[in-house]
Amino acid sequence: MSSEPPAGDDAPDASGARSPPLADLRGRLAAKDREIIRAIRDRMAIVREVARIKGERRIAPFDREREGLHIDDLAKEGEKEGLSPSLTRDVFGTLFSASRRLQRDRLLEDRDAFTIGVVGGTLGMGAFLAGVFERGGYAVETMGLDRGAPAEEVAARHDLVIVAVPIAATLETIARIGPHVRRGACLSDVTSLKTDPVKAMLAAAPEGVDVVGAHPMFGPSGEDLDRQKVVLCGARGATWLPRVRRLYELFGAECIDATPEEHDAQMAFIQVLVHEKTMVLGSVLERLGPDLSRSLQFASPIYKTELAMVGRMFSQGADLYADILTQNADSARLSHVFEQEAAFFARAVAMKDRDTVVRRFRQVAAFMTDFAAWARRQSDGILADLVRHG
Repeated sequence: MSSEPPAGDDAPDASGARSPPLADLRGRLAAKDREIIRAIRDRMAIVREVARIKGERRIAPFDREREGLHIDDLAKEGEKEGLSPSLTRDVFGTLFSASRRLQRDRLLEDRDAFTIGVVGGTLGMGAFLAGVFERGGYAVETMGLDRGAPAEEVAARHDLVIVAVPIAATLETIARIGPHVRRGACLSDVTSLKTDPVKAMLAAAPEGVDVVGAHPMFGPSGEDLDRQKVVLCGARGATWLPRVRRLYELFGAECIDATPEEHDAQMAFIQVLVHEKTMVLGSVLERLGPDLSRSLQFASPIYKTELAMVGRMFSQGADLYADILTQNADSARLSHVFEQEAAFFARAVAMKDRDTVVRRFRQVAAFMTDFAAWARRQSDGILADLVRHG
């Protein structure tokens, strides 16, 4: 007789005990999957009721802090049940995304009715926002250098007029179209600087025209504004600031109020410093000339992430980053400090001065102490996702 174990679904395991037939296990899995589907159906029904109440109370569909705390709690609850936090976060991240989508669709049914004109709406951020607003049911007119009505005409016939041209052309465009915006309407912009554009809008637009500076803190990609941030600088009038905030929130954005001066000061750190670091890193790589494709075969997740950011920058337009680096009033000061710190570490490396590197590292670590827990959690998630999908 053969000593081979019986073939089939009910073969014994290593201990000799017979396991349940595979077909039975698959049936139990399918039943659990159907239970999950019914639970998701019930959850989405509750979400629709939440959306109804939020619509009545004019509450934004996305609350970053509440969602973050909730998914942290769920990850801990999952760990108690033997589930990995990454699995729990993946599953509920997908559910939360679907819930936000449902809420946005429900809230858009009761959207505020006004027309939107986008000057510079055929390319970049202008085209992206115009597409998002139009798909949401708003009447949108766009114009650009190559098509559309003259900018002055677009500005004259719409309730919300958005200037979405390159930074270098923003002030001239505002001066040209501002006088044509009608009383009771709103003039806004979406550039990454706010102090000078807001001043220009206040100077150019007649009294009776509200002025709201806006800065979408993301690139023009995706279907809508889900989980994205938009900074708003209300400069004149009380009517349109809440309407503009509501417009962005309806498409999933988190809006942050700031003065133009605070915005520009923050952008010096968030954009100028970070983009200069990325540009310098890309410039060093170009000078050294490594085989980047080959280097990826050796790459850690951190190196892959850094290199992806460098490649992303240099796949886009030079003018945008040149404007960001040179137009902010605080750029020169931050760039000078960046240069000093780079030179400090370069000297330490050249002299093989390990103690100086350790000392400075510990000084920076002390500064980062309160920030470190968030940073580790965020970076762990990014790196884990890259390991799974990269």
